[in-house]
Amino acid sequence: MTGASGSIGASIARTLAKDGYHVVVHYGQNKYQAEKLCHQLRSEGHPCTAAHADLEAPEGPRVLIEAVDRIIAEDTSTPLTVVVNNAALLLGPSLADATPAEFDRYLAINLRAPFFLTQLAADRMGPGSSIVNISSAGAHFPSRSDTVYAISKAALEALTDQSAALLAERGIRVNTVIPGPTDTAHPALEVPAVRQHLASIAAFGELGEVADVAHAVSYLVSDQARRSTGTRLDVSGGSTFRGLTTNRGSWREDLI
Repeated sequence: MTGASGSIGASIARTLAKDGYHVVVHYGQNKYQAEKLCHQLRSEGHPCTAAHADLEAPEGPRVLIEAVDRIIAEDTSTPLTVVVNNAALLLGPSLADATPAEFDRYLAINLRAPFFLTQLAADRMGPGSSIVNISSAGAHFPSRSDTVYAISKAALEALTDQSAALLAERGIRVNTVIPGPTDTAHPALEVPAVRQHLASIAAFGELGEVADVAHAVSYLVSDQARRSTGTRLDVSGGSTFRGLTTNRGSWREDLI
């Protein structure tokens, strides 16, 4: 579970822990939040281990997978059966302003890391295993300032398509969840105008909840979704089409 120290990631981690998984909570910088989450889960009787890896670095995915290998070596009853590629650099630069360094950084975290985590994890996963990539409604409509972020998420959905087809013969399913604007308890969401604008992107006219994303992931990794691979489960409240006509600014401008 990458990027588990953030609000959406933490919600997914809690849900999967309650589903019975030993959750490996990845963090890049926020060690305190990751260890706090694991402490909470363990206090509720759910196994959890925090693991650090810099997913911007080329070796980051291998560092994380090797941490998982060590956990499995200590407890062979916990094979690797689920990977959730959630970690992402958010709200990226525009077509006009992006620098090569910024472009490379966004693609490293948002695409290269999931690609190589998928590659490495697939070699350790058996039939019935599942990989879920967390995309964004922002990949489906233009935004004035978030071009690179949107491109990275669109490419992540292409990774789902490609890897689902290639891993199907090994019984490994790969799917995407598409959130829209979500109430992550970001301080900017306390500003009524900001909250109203982001909510207006969704056809339902309200922000999603982090639990919406977590429940979608829980479903996709379960046996109930055993016939689903290469799919996009859209929990954006209609943002993927509503955003085409309502989004006139950028999420970055609203949240900073």
